Amino acid sequence: MQRLTGPLMQWWQGRTVRERRLLAAMLVLLAATALWLLVVRPANAWREAASERRARAEATAAAVSRDLGRLAARPRAAAAAGQEGLEPLVRRTAEAAGLAPVLAMDADGGLGFQLASAPSGPALAWVSALETDHGLRICRLSVVENADATVQFEGSLAAGECPPPPGAR
Repeated sequence: MQRLTGPLMQWWQGRTVRERRLLAAMLVLLAATALWLLVVRPANAWREAASERRARAEATAAAVSRDLGRLAARPRAAAAAGQEGLEPLVRRTAEAAGLAPVLAMDADGGLGFQLASAPSGPALAWVSALETDHGLRICRLSVVENADATVQFEGSLAAGECPPPPGAR
């Protein structure tokens, strides 16, 4: 060990006090730079990446929780539709929204509905509420804008899965 440190100590002793101070300051700055590059920057990057992963995980957890709430509500809504009947439920919700749909059996076997002239906001809210709040499925939907800024809706609903179209296997 003496063989390695001996020449280094001789070299150090050969420097003036001013040179020793400058070399010591340089070594301190080099150590601080190495500490910054090898420890602090990677730690900050790891912390930021962990924060981003946590935010994504929280958003995913909120979406899963929201979807589970919707799924849990569907059986209750479908049971309510089964108790009340599909047609009375659709009529009641349409009347509550201020709409008067024409209801009839659809060619696919679902409950067909038609709104000849309705404001788009309440009509879209009604269709959305049928699907999200009452667990009904929108099997087919056609929307046409009328000249008087109203819309014409035509479609079919089902309480469970949508029936296959006629002629499909």
